[in-house]
Amino acid sequence: MKKLYFSLMIIFLLGACSYQESTKEVSEEIVLPTSIFSSSKNNAVIDEKEMKENIKTYLNTNEDLSNISDQFEEMMDSDQQLTKAEAKKLEQLNDLVKENDRNFSTYISHNTLPEGYKKESERISRFIMGSNQIFIFFLKKFYKR
Repeated sequence: MKKLYFSLMIIFLLGACSYQESTKEVSEEIVLPTSIFSSSKNNAVIDEKEMKENIKTYLNTNEDLSNISDQFEEMMDSDQQLTKAEAKKLEQLNDLVKENDRNFSTYISHNTLPEGYKKESERISRFIMGSNQIFIFFLKKFYKR
């Protein structure tokens, strides 16, 4: 009987330790990007090649940030409480998302874009900013729990 009791106790403790380690692994895996879209150009004439590269950079950065947000959404779905470090990363993620959007919006509004790019770039910017605002709203709601 004692062997059964101790065996169950060890299994329970190992299971609890394993769960605690797995939640730590998730939060440690959340690595924020070191750079986002930015441009120091102002009142410049942008050529088509540069514009294509900048749209690609903006969208790729947004995708990277979105992938990180998915990790926080997984935590939300599992009702996992954020640690202080995770909460700080969530705030930093929100700031990066806003800054990425703001930088691209400023870039397209303060420069002369190639013919045919102004309208579509603004449409892309509005779409991404709108979807990011929804993301920020839900993550802030989660953060306040």
